[in-house]
Amino acid sequence: MKLNNLKKKVINKSNSQRFIEIDMLRGFAIVLMIFGHILWDLDYFGLMPMNDGFYNILIKIIQPTFFLLVGISLIISKKKIENIKVNNEKKYYIHLIVRGLKIFSLGIIFTILTLIFIPDRPIFFGVLHCIGLSVIISAPFLKFRKYNLIFVVLLIIATILVSNYNMENPTIIHLAFGIHQMDISSHTIDYFPLLPWFGICLLGIIIGDCLYSGNNRKFRIPDLSKYRPIKLFQWCGQHSLIIYLIHQPIIAGALSIFLIL
Repeated sequence: MKLNNLKKKVINKSNSQRFIEIDMLRGFAIVLMIFGHILWDLDYFGLMPMNDGFYNILIKIIQPTFFLLVGISLIISKKKIENIKVNNEKKYYIHLIVRGLKIFSLGIIFTILTLIFIPDRPIFFGVLHCIGLSVIISAPFLKFRKYNLIFVVLLIIATILVSNYNMENPTIIHLAFGIHQMDISSHTIDYFPLLPWFGICLLGIIIGDCLYSGNNRKFRIPDLSKYRPIKLFQWCGQHSLIIYLIHQPIIAGALSIFLIL
């Protein structure tokens, strides 16, 4: 009994160790995302026209950053389990599937809410749907490490092939794999198909495998924890999911109240 408790303590201690730069980058991306959504909402409510060029540059930084960090975080957590001399791999994969299902379920809630409040452009397969499924699907790919580059190349080819395919009435399955009508952005406010975004997640696994080894990074960085802005980004990165869930209702609600007043 004592041995089992000791194993649990070791596992929990290992899982609690975080790399500040990962949280910082995720936090920086979430702050940029909030800024981008403020611009989008101001334009949507007719308060201020949006600079499409600037906004497009912004989202091209934010979106791949999130998916790369998903892959990097997955391989880091997998390596931490491997470094513990306890056979806990099965438990880890169960945790991975459950977490992915939770994120995907949040995506379904967003689908329902947007069908009610934005019926002209609801979310059918948005970022939460894609990240949730990517977390689940990535489980067998974690063991391939750097060899995932082969799958990344195959996914790039598949993305190119489906991008030229126009389907006027796609099902959810088609949308999940990037098969849709050409003007998809006019039908939904948030769309992230597995092609190419799961490929970006796999690329993150490759990067994470190259840069990290379990509880250790393979490179040196200065002590960033003493800088207050870094601490803010780190905090945002550690609470990125809850911030993502609540920020848009807060922004939209505040702007709605402003318009009423």
